[in-house]
Amino acid sequence: MTPLLSALAAALRTVAPLSPEETPLGAVSAVIVRMARSYLSDGEVFFARGDDVNAHASAAYAFGWLDAGAYIGFYQVRNPGEDRSFDGMVPEGQQQQLQEKTERYERLLCEALRSLSPAPDPETPMYSAAVRILSRAQDALEQGKRLRDEGRTACALGWFSCGFGWLDAGVQAGIFSVVGSREIFTV
Repeated sequence: MTPLLSALAAALRTVAPLSPEETPLGAVSAVIVRMARSYLSDGEVFFARGDDVNAHASAAYAFGWLDAGAYIGFYQVRNPGEDRSFDGMVPEGQQQQLQEKTERYERLLCEALRSLSPAPDPETPMYSAAVRILSRAQDALEQGKRLRDEGRTACALGWFSCGFGWLDAGVQAGIFSVVGSREIFTV
C-alpha cells in the first residue's frame, strides 16, 4: 500500500461521529465516511493492479471528503492531515496516464468551482462554511497548478483530487446549490 493510502486508512480508523446515524447530521456524516472508505478500497484495488495513478487520485479525493466532513463538524478525526503527502512515486510507464489524469482533474475542479453556489442564507454560519470550502478548493486548484508547473505532477493531481473531494462533500452536506454541471457531483 502507498504511504498516502496508509495515511488515509489510519485517519479513517480515528473517525468519531458526533451525531447518531438516525439524525440528518448523522446520515450525512455516514455518507461522507462511507465515500472516504469506498475510495480507500478503490485505491487499494488500483494499487494491487499496479495502477499507481488511480490509487493516488482515489486516496487524495477521499482525503478531501474526510477533511471537509471534519471541518463542517460531522465527526472528529485525530491528527487530521498528519503523515500525509500528495507527493508520490509513479512508475515511468504510467507518466502519460499521470499527465492525462492531472489535466482532466484540473479541468474537473475548475468546472466544479464554477458549478456551485453557497446554499445557506448569507447571515448563517453554514454560509461561511460554504465560502470557506470554496476557498479551500480554490487554494487546492492554485496549489496544484503551481506544483504542476514545477514538474511535481503526482502532487498536483493529489491537490486537484482533494479539492474536488472538499466540494463533493459540501454538496452532499447540503451547503451548496449546484448551478452548473450536476452530473459531476455525488448526489
